[in-house]
Amino acid sequence: MKSGLKKTKLSNMGGVERKPFKKRNKKKQSSVAKLPKGKDDASSNWKSLLEELKSERRSKGEVKPKKAVHRPPKKSSTKLPEASKASNDSKKKSDIWFDDVDEMLLDPEDRESMAEVESVATEVKCSAITSKRGLVKEKSFSGLTKVIGIDCEMVGVGHRGEDSILARISLVNHFGHCIYDKFVKPTEKVVDYRTPVSGIRPTDIADAEDFKTVQHEAAEILRGRILVGHSLKHDLRVLFLDHPKRDIRDTASYKPFRAAFGGKTPSLKRVTERFLGVKVQEGEHSSVQDAQAAVRLYTMFRRDWEKAIDERKNNKSRKLLGQKPDVNPSVKLNRGGSKVVGATQKAPTYQDSDDSD
Repeated sequence: MKSGLKKTKLSNMGGVERKPFKKRNKKKQSSVAKLPKGKDDASSNWKSLLEELKSERRSKGEVKPKKAVHRPPKKSSTKLPEASKASNDSKKKSDIWFDDVDEMLLDPEDRESMAEVESVATEVKCSAITSKRGLVKEKSFSGLTKVIGIDCEMVGVGHRGEDSILARISLVNHFGHCIYDKFVKPTEKVVDYRTPVSGIRPTDIADAEDFKTVQHEAAEILRGRILVGHSLKHDLRVLFLDHPKRDIRDTASYKPFRAAFGGKTPSLKRVTERFLGVKVQEGEHSSVQDAQAAVRLYTMFRRDWEKAIDERKNNKSRKLLGQKPDVNPSVKLNRGGSKVVGATQKAPTYQDSDDSD
């Protein structure tokens, strides 16, 4: 046998047989490249040769480089759709913290965001309301605000109807717009509906909202807000709710109002007519209208009211430190020591104490 065709064994290499290397006759490559006959006939050598020719022509300046064409980026699956993008923008907008900002100073766009963020979980439907002119600020924000006005209507239970339970609750915002108004199903047998005053009839509360539901919803709305009303202790009592004293603004206990009526606690009807020039509680009462009147009285004198609260706090801290309290020389006092309200002759125009326009 010829040595080139003879098989040899690898010694001590696992017993694997290998064929000896066979020399191949290399054909001389022609210097002229053959043109491919078709698309599939192009070899890798042909492609590399084309690339070399192109690079040589570019170096000599014969071929101008192609201009870069701006193409929009490809849409990826991670890109948010327009709807979710808008929701993200609204989330960024709603990050504005409203509870320490007076909503009267907010832009309308911010107020809309606030209405979305702080909307009540349940659908709020206010009854047909005939608001008195001057109690609601037209073209103003109608959602939740830092200031909330409240009024409740009660019916009589127990012996001779002397005890009271909740029959209707109404909440209004800083500008008098109704944001919550519901009749409440009685938890006890009603002895006296007090219709001439309360405006409550048996049909109103027969299939009304459950008390626990109303109590929970009202508590959620009032949490962290300034509560305004007239004789608020009665409203909170029938709701079985507490509210921080620092956040209560009661028009029945405001000293300038009491001073105007000889130091006595005035009715909401009398104080509203005297200071606002608006008549309420003519016939059957409306809890919405009464809440609007209380908030209107507060906003009318808000600046002086809040200033008096701050001064009282400062005087308490001074007293604890053993210092003399500040005395405001511009405030006149009568013999009973109450403030004398000077501008009670004429009903003030509709303008909040915070408004500059």
